[in-house]
Amino acid sequence: MVLSAKIRKADKIVDIPITKKKQNPKRKLKFKLGGPGLIFLVILGFIFYSFGGQMFELYTVQDEMKNIKTQMQELQNKNVELRKQVEQLNSDAYIEREAREKLGLVKPGEKIILETKPGAAGSGIPARPKNADNIEVH
Repeated sequence: MVLSAKIRKADKIVDIPITKKKQNPKRKLKFKLGGPGLIFLVILGFIFYSFGGQMFELYTVQDEMKNIKTQMQELQNKNVELRKQVEQLNSDAYIEREAREKLGLVKPGEKIILETKPGAAGSGIPARPKNADNIEVH
């Protein structure tokens, strides 16, 4: 858009065109920082830095707490299993079974029947007996 203005110079009228400048949308804004503005930005940066450090530390502590709670739950489950095992080991049936199997103990009036396999070490029976019809193994 072009406008014109008329100016009077030494008894002459001169026509001067006036053009309106288009504003550039990519025009860069320039800021000039003075002393108070610079101090404000430094203080604001320090505040963000402080809060950022605190937030990171808080996140780290919360993550550590979550890991510890998980470990605590695992240990409680293991504790329950171990208590069940202790109860089983202290039962009379378990003690009796272990005494019979490992120590070879018997109750009064019971008979022990040992099963041996031919050819086994210490069985006293040869692997191929000469007279297999007459041998009876229990």
